[in-house]
Amino acid sequence: TEVEVTIKNDGSNDLSLLRVGTILDERPVQKMVVVDDAAVGEQLPFQGIELSVYYEGLESKHYEKLAAGSSVSRLVDLASVYDFKPGTYSIVAEGTFPSVSGASNEPASVSFKSKALSITVKESSAAEVKQILSRRSIVITEDCPADKLKANLDGVRNCETLARAAAADAADVHSARFVEYFKSNETEARDHVSGRLLAVAKECSTTDSGDTRVLCQDDLNVCETEGPLIAYTTWVNGYIVMCPLFYDTLPPLPQLCHKQDHATTTIHEMTHARAVYEDKAPATADRAYGYENSTALTSEEAMYNADSYSLYANGKS
Repeated sequence: TEVEVTIKNDGSNDLSLLRVGTILDERPVQKMVVVDDAAVGEQLPFQGIELSVYYEGLESKHYEKLAAGSSVSRLVDLASVYDFKPGTYSIVAEGTFPSVSGASNEPASVSFKSKALSITVKESSAAEVKQILSRRSIVITEDCPADKLKANLDGVRNCETLARAAAADAADVHSARFVEYFKSNETEARDHVSGRLLAVAKECSTTDSGDTRVLCQDDLNVCETEGPLIAYTTWVNGYIVMCPLFYDTLPPLPQLCHKQDHATTTIHEMTHARAVYEDKAPATADRAYGYENSTALTSEEAMYNADSYSLYANGKS
């Protein structure tokens, strides 16, 4: 279940592709779509983690240069983030790269999609990351200092307020801001976005129950790995872990448009949590980070991009 993925820059400009949270990342983030051929095209649930990046902390070392006409390859271990049963599966590498293009250093969002690859699995296997996270969910040794606990509680409460305001705007057919972020004025798109934001608001409306948990203890040591991370979400159990940068660098509420804060970061992570909206639609992924890259997505891509929701909620605060 290891697959080599090669990405070629067919354009005329050199690119710098973000490694953090993309197919170039060595961590167990979502890199491919796996479809069970026996289940009439049903996608296998991803069992890894989703990252939230601190934009202003990104440096050149977090990008991989890809000259025009050149290629880059990665070996992807699917067994680490998917549960497999014996059978045939179709695999597609699909997504977008937050990137910088050419000498102008202008932000860009580069989309990619491979042809489908068919693989046959002979033995059942459980995702390695899922096994680790499932063990962690049995015994939780959460020791959160008072200041961090307050930041988490305030972030959840403010998440509800901002998510509800954004949901109301999404339901308003006259909202130009919705079109700015989600590239559509169709009822279906508005219903999807407002519904997801209302689900986030509902999840954030309580601090002692619900389908997710917001933690400050990084038992998996993800926060200290490469990349300026402010948070991450585990898909298996809906755990949202806030990293040290979350507490040390971000304000509680939006201060400026398109800047990160505790409340909208919580919204970002809540859209990742599968249980929050799973009865209606799949959870979001990290297709793009930041305003420039997120607003360059198509409508379909934006509806499943976590940052599109946090940026939109920021603008409605």
